[in-house]
Amino acid sequence: MQCRRVGTSNQISGFAGLFESNIPKYAILSHRWGAEEFTFKDVIDGTGKSNAGYNKIRFCGKQAERDGLQYFWVDTCCIDKSSAVELQEAINSMFRWYRDAIKCYVYLPDVSRPRLDSADGSNESWKRAFRKSKWFTRGWTLQELIAPASVEFFSKEGELLGDKTSLEGDICEITRIPVKALQGSPLPDFSVAERMSWAANRETHRQEDRAYSLLGIFDVSMPLIYGEGQHKAFDRLKEELHRRTMKRNLDDLSTISPLTSSSIKRLKTLHCQSSVPSCRNSNSLDPETPVYFKDSVYSIDATTKQSLIDQLYFTKIDERLTSLTAAQGTTCRWFITKPEYTSWNDVAQKPDHSGLLWIKGNPGTGKSTLMKFLFEKTKDTAKGDPSQITLSFFFLARGTAEEKSTTGLYRSLLHQLFEKAVELRDSLEWMTADGARGIQRNGWREEALKQTLSHAVQKLGSRSLTIFVDALDECDKSQVTDMLSFFEDLCDCARETQVQLQICFSSRHYPTVIIQKGVEVTLDNQIGHMEDIKQYIKSKLRLGKSKQAESLRSEILEKSSGIFLWVVLVLDILNSEYPGRSISIKKIRERLKEIPPKLTELFEMILIRDKENPEQLQACLIWVLFATRPLKPQELYFAIQLTLSKGYSSCWDQEDIDLDQIKTFIRSSSKGLAEVTRNKASEVQFIHESVRDFLLGKYEDQCKVFFRFSSSTMDMAE
Repeated sequence: MQCRRVGTSNQISGFAGLFESNIPKYAILSHRWGAEEFTFKDVIDGTGKSNAGYNKIRFCGKQAERDGLQYFWVDTCCIDKSSAVELQEAINSMFRWYRDAIKCYVYLPDVSRPRLDSADGSNESWKRAFRKSKWFTRGWTLQELIAPASVEFFSKEGELLGDKTSLEGDICEITRIPVKALQGSPLPDFSVAERMSWAANRETHRQEDRAYSLLGIFDVSMPLIYGEGQHKAFDRLKEELHRRTMKRNLDDLSTISPLTSSSIKRLKTLHCQSSVPSCRNSNSLDPETPVYFKDSVYSIDATTKQSLIDQLYFTKIDERLTSLTAAQGTTCRWFITKPEYTSWNDVAQKPDHSGLLWIKGNPGTGKSTLMKFLFEKTKDTAKGDPSQITLSFFFLARGTAEEKSTTGLYRSLLHQLFEKAVELRDSLEWMTADGARGIQRNGWREEALKQTLSHAVQKLGSRSLTIFVDALDECDKSQVTDMLSFFEDLCDCARETQVQLQICFSSRHYPTVIIQKGVEVTLDNQIGHMEDIKQYIKSKLRLGKSKQAESLRSEILEKSSGIFLWVVLVLDILNSEYPGRSISIKKIRERLKEIPPKLTELFEMILIRDKENPEQLQACLIWVLFATRPLKPQELYFAIQLTLSKGYSSCWDQEDIDLDQIKTFIRSSSKGLAEVTRNKASEVQFIHESVRDFLLGKYEDQCKVFFRFSSSTMDMAE
């Protein structure tokens, strides 16, 4: 066993040749491997101290010193992986090395808790990140959690978060490992099936390691054969478990005297114990039990696979994309020639940006329209070429739970991927049959979706995958942070396996989330973007080619500050108030001066610009804003009428008012701020998420009153 020693000035030195009889007290590090680790070779060559991974080594050494320990062990720099013999010994001994450590330090680079935060004792600022830490998803960290008596968790700043005892409740909830197992109860007290279930949702970089990482959990030793594949590795693990069980039974039999009535009884008892495993205390593997390994670990039948794929679908899986207005005329085409976009599409430049592109812009700049254009353009370019796969997801804050969550994102991407590349459905085989049945019963969970997507990407081979994800700001910020971290890791994994993966995001300038690598483009005031607005103004405001008309168009363009939605609303106002061509351009210019330049101020002006039916306007907006689900046009129509007059009939006489008239009523009642979607769902929504943001601030105080009133009104409307 190779340990490291902390010397003077925190220098790390080697200490080789430790045998069972002379191993000193030591600390041990549990962590996730990164791109730049400090390795055994670096120790020998005296290099690598500039690597990012060296910080973990220093942290472990300093913490060991604080705890009064001179020696510590870290797998990255204490195993000579160039020696197959040493690697074999290390993996077969790993559980014991963690078990025998005085302290185990878990370093979590995805959990932040600065020292200032530690002082006030606040937990909420880091607990959420702790529960989502990727450390809990790795195969090797299972034994690193269970084996040591003392396990302490540290943030990326090196601040203590707690230990295995103080965080026991959170750890049990995250891992589904029983408290007794965390507290050190002998592992044979737990059945093979139960111990296997602890590893069901964990991943390893090499497929064989899914089996090898369980050797200590089952107290089994066996040779490592990288390249044999996951199936064969599990077959050998099954055989070792079966052989060990049979040996134990033979040892018991050797204590029995020649066949007497009592010895026959004892034989029958042993046979029962080896043939019928109990739900908790058995470790036997008779001809029935190996099915757990064969089917429950990695074999999912075609019917189960199809069931899992069916459960990825949700009703509004593609409605946001379908309902978005397409780019007008030649607009958006300028973006294809942008250096940032061509760089993102250039495989040779991928090391510079890792395949990530992020388009940012203010609310209403037309980001979603641009993303729809780029998605459709990429898809059309790849038409007829099955080696090029293009996927998309458009977040919608005013939509259903699936439309505004990362769970919905992963479900949609996998559903599209499995439709376009049927053979990738084999990527579901990472999970156990028991795990698959759990999904069939309870639905997909985010971690299972992420693991399935990771496996699918690794199986792409020579195919390319391009993903467009729009409106990150319309998803919960905490989910976005985790999602970006996942996609960054996915791109790194794709690069390692030589898979061509590109991901394009779009969002407002907030939430403030930073990607480590990637190309960023700010849409505001881009020349091509301003040209698009100029063309739109020219096509919608038909005033001829006079100098006065051109000057007016230029004024509108300048006043817009690059906000496409502002232009759309202003032109709607001008065209409705001045419908004829004979109207004086001077009067239109004077009206333009009265229109505020900011989007929120424009919304306010639209609400108060005429005094007609203010109660109807307010009822319409509040219903669309606070309804617990999107409303059908007829539902909103009767909800407004019943709000204004309790005696109004809730029976829909379609001869009196048809659906088209109801849609006109809604547009008029909302002053053009709400619309009926042009898809199958045909539901009412605001014309843009910025309208919803504005109205939430305006009507927030009326929310509670609305909810008390709404349920009874909806009952009447239905």
